[in-house]
Amino acid sequence: EMLREDQKQQEKRARGGWRQNKGGGLDIGGDGEDHNKSPSASDDKAQNVRQFGSMGVVIPSQPLHVLQAHGQEATAIRYDGTGADLVVTGSSDSTVRVWDSSSGQPKAQFRGGPGHPMLGVDISGGTVVGCGTDKTCRVWNLRTQRLLHQLAGHSHKITCVRLFHSENEILTGSADRSMKIWDISRNVYRQTVTFRHSSTSNCVDVSSDSLTAVSGHMDGGLRFWDVRSGDRSAEIAGIHEGGVTSVQFNPTDNTKLLTNGRDGTLKLNDVRTCTTIQTFCDPDFRTMSNHVSSALSPDGIYAAAGSGTSGDLFVWRVSDGKLEKKLSAHQAAVCGVAWGRGGTNGQQVASVDKNGVMVLWA
Repeated sequence: EMLREDQKQQEKRARGGWRQNKGGGLDIGGDGEDHNKSPSASDDKAQNVRQFGSMGVVIPSQPLHVLQAHGQEATAIRYDGTGADLVVTGSSDSTVRVWDSSSGQPKAQFRGGPGHPMLGVDISGGTVVGCGTDKTCRVWNLRTQRLLHQLAGHSHKITCVRLFHSENEILTGSADRSMKIWDISRNVYRQTVTFRHSSTSNCVDVSSDSLTAVSGHMDGGLRFWDVRSGDRSAEIAGIHEGGVTSVQFNPTDNTKLLTNGRDGTLKLNDVRTCTTIQTFCDPDFRTMSNHVSSALSPDGIYAAAGSGTSGDLFVWRVSDGKLEKKLSAHQAAVCGVAWGRGGTNGQQVASVDKNGVMVLWA
C-alpha cells in the first residue's frame, strides 16, 4: 500500500510543477487534490522522526554554545540539508567553516578568493558550497576537503546559493541580474539554465520537489521560475519596501513562503493567491543589510529571525503572528538565522552576527 502511495506521489510530482493561475498566483499542476489536508496522527509521528530528527521540533530557550566562528563579520549560516549534525557558516574573512552542531567543534575550513567576502553558503550530503564577491561559487567535498568545482559564469558578485535536494545541481543568484543552474553530477560542471530579470537577487530557494525556484530581489519583489524550462512562472511585486533579504519555502507546504525584508518585517506569503497571510514584527526587530536570513521551523509552525540593532533572536508563531520568544546572546547585529531538523542531537537553531560570533541554541 505504502509503495503504491509513494508511486502515486512520484507520478503527481512528474506531472506537477507550478502553473500561473488566473489570479496571477501559482497552482500545483496535475492532481487536483487538497494539499492542505492534514495527515493522521500515526502518519504525523512517522513524519516527525524522518523530517525533524529524533527530538521533534524544539523551540530555542537559551544559548548552548557561543563561539567565535570567524574573525570578521559572519554573512551566512545553514544546517545540513540531509539532517546530519552539521552547520556551515560563511564570512567576510573569505572562509567557509563547517561545525559539529552538538559540540560546537570545527569540522572543516574552506577558503574562497583572498580578500573576497563569502556571501552565501549551503551544505548537504557531504557537499559544501560557498559563493562571494569574486564572481565564483566553489564546491567542496566535506570528507576529502578537496575543491571539486569552481563555478564561473556570472559577471558580478554572487549573492546567494542553494543546493538542490538531489545535491547534483546548484542554483546561484548574482548582482549581474541573472540566476544560473549548474549541473555538478560529473567531473566537469555544466551550466544548464539561466534566468534573467531586472533586479539583483539577494536570496533564493528551491521547492521540495525541485521543480520551482524562487528569488527575492532588491526591488522588494519575488520571482518564481520553472526549473526545467527556465521560464518565469510568476512574479509578486512589492512584498517588502527596500528589498527582500531572505526567502524560504515552508518545509511542509510548497504553497507558503517566508520572506524577510529591509522594512523590518517578516511575511508569510501564499504563492497561489500572491497574498501575505501573516506579518511578523516587533519594535526591537530591524533588518540592516541585504543578505540577512530568517528561518521557518522544520514543521512550519514557527518563524525565527535576529535583529540588526538589538542582536536579539525573535521566534514568532506562524498561525497568529504572536511573539513566542525573544532571546539575548549576541552583542552585535544578527546577520543570519538557521533552523535545522535536529539530526541525532536535537540541536536545531543557530545564529551568527556582525562580530563573527555564532550561537548554537538549546
